[in-house]
Amino acid sequence: MKKFVLGLLFVLLFSLTAHADAASHPDKAEETPGTDHSSMETADTQGTKREFKDLVIYEPYEYLNSEITGDYDEAHAVKCVNGTFVGTEENGVASWLGIPYAKPPVGERRFKAPEYVDASDRVFEAKYYGKSAFGAEGYSDTIQKQTSEDCLYLNIWLNADDKTEKKPVMVWIHGGAYAVGSGSEFCYNGANLVQAQSDIILVNINYRLNMYGFMDFTSVPGGEDFETAPCNGLLDQAMALRWVHENIAAFGGDPDNVTVFGQSAGGGSVSILSVMKEANQYFQKIIAQSGSVYAAMPVGCETAQSRTKALLEYTGCKTMDDIMALTEEELHEAYVNAVNKFMSSPYYGNEVLPEAPIELYKKGYAKHISIMAGSTADESRLFMGEGVNLSLEEQKIHAQHSVGEALRYLKEEDKKSYEEFQRVCRLQEPGLIETEFLSEVIFRVALLQQLDVQSAFNKTFFYYWSYPGSNPDIGAAHSVELIFEFNLRGVGTTSEFNGTNVPDEIFTAVQQMWTNFARCGDPSTDQIEWKAYSAGDQNVLVIAGPGDIHIEQDLLIDQYKAVLPLVGYYQFMDKFFTPQYLMDIVAARK
Repeated sequence: MKKFVLGLLFVLLFSLTAHADAASHPDKAEETPGTDHSSMETADTQGTKREFKDLVIYEPYEYLNSEITGDYDEAHAVKCVNGTFVGTEENGVASWLGIPYAKPPVGERRFKAPEYVDASDRVFEAKYYGKSAFGAEGYSDTIQKQTSEDCLYLNIWLNADDKTEKKPVMVWIHGGAYAVGSGSEFCYNGANLVQAQSDIILVNINYRLNMYGFMDFTSVPGGEDFETAPCNGLLDQAMALRWVHENIAAFGGDPDNVTVFGQSAGGGSVSILSVMKEANQYFQKIIAQSGSVYAAMPVGCETAQSRTKALLEYTGCKTMDDIMALTEEELHEAYVNAVNKFMSSPYYGNEVLPEAPIELYKKGYAKHISIMAGSTADESRLFMGEGVNLSLEEQKIHAQHSVGEALRYLKEEDKKSYEEFQRVCRLQEPGLIETEFLSEVIFRVALLQQLDVQSAFNKTFFYYWSYPGSNPDIGAAHSVELIFEFNLRGVGTTSEFNGTNVPDEIFTAVQQMWTNFARCGDPSTDQIEWKAYSAGDQNVLVIAGPGDIHIEQDLLIDQYKAVLPLVGYYQFMDKFFTPQYLMDIVAARK
């Protein structure tokens, strides 16, 4: 039981995903939205067809790239601002792994905003993933097993057979509750995707996580010199986007046609980056999957202060000088044993995010960004069930505890909104009502409010993924779309979250829609016209299964209206995952 409970502590909001078990830019407007780039064969340089090969293989290692001082493979060497990087190629897919995009955030740079790389004429391998951020060990499918504060690296995949000039660029930001995850996770390998969508360049990144990337030190003497600490992870992401903007042309990419996409905490990240001046000059479109601007919490909230207090108490530190004097090992020990008990997230009310991000959207900070976003029908079942570890009955108990704990923060007039939700909820069974409410208030309706605001400035599109995995206890849970999106066909039926529900039609349709949006800002295909969403015209693309992808208007509108006044309560997110509830549930099994 101890091992089980400790595992739960790693799983916070926007956290657990299926991957461990899975092994509008004007220059582009002339492309037909329905163009199909999804053939499972791609042309090589002689014009013949190359057969698809599954290149996503889980082979963990601790190797790191080295400087090259002798001869090297010039065919796969790319000159960038911080050096020449020598990649590799297999089955027509070229990759460059472990490229640094910022100076290592260690020593005096710990808990500080990232600093851009220095110019260099040196030559380096780009064969291995860079070190993952501390917290990456929370997922077993991370390929690079070394973790460190020195973690600011990115990875690039492209189809070398496709000679398209100025390829659209998609930059993936991983999820994991801002506490765990890595760009080297098995499921985020871009090789299979660029085989199928050959004109796309796929980039993914590491960024600082948990207390290394999201920590408030304003209450600590000396903390005034660390004002960006609550959002350093976001600033890391922004720095990676600057590197992509300045270097991706050397790889054949179009720096003026960049789509940033992410799921879970990654979806929250791309939503917030859109209103950050440090970031939003480097991209034109985002895809926010199961994560919104409401991932950010007020800097003075209980959770933010609890994490700082836990660090000080565990280490005995009194000032920032004391904290900075800790070794990497001492600091990480404090994180694992003390700080990790509290949820991690970006915080607003500081120099990076002066206001709640939704207020910045209302002021037009993201007016040049078009957005595609969506959620799954049963988001919160993944969390309520600790993956597939709790039965459906146990999930119901967990959901009732979580919602009950947060409801006490509601104002009296807002309690009526929750009562209305109970009345109109599509699920009327106790426990499932609460599960549905969490899926709505944290995911779907939160994203819809973001699009309600942004649609006044630019095009927005929304999807609702109701096609479930074959496990009836979790349905269409958080992360169910990932294997389709990244073309992880080799997973087969081994994923506990997708199971036998892995039809080719969904693989093809999802990749076409996602990459068409990246190409030209319109996710329509030759099979479906995806109508734009707005507050006054709520068109939603429903992905219900093979042969059933369609547009619905005013989907679950009564639930939306009931939940909308409650979206601003961060306590629903803050209390979403409380380990004590789970410990009680496990104890009750005996």
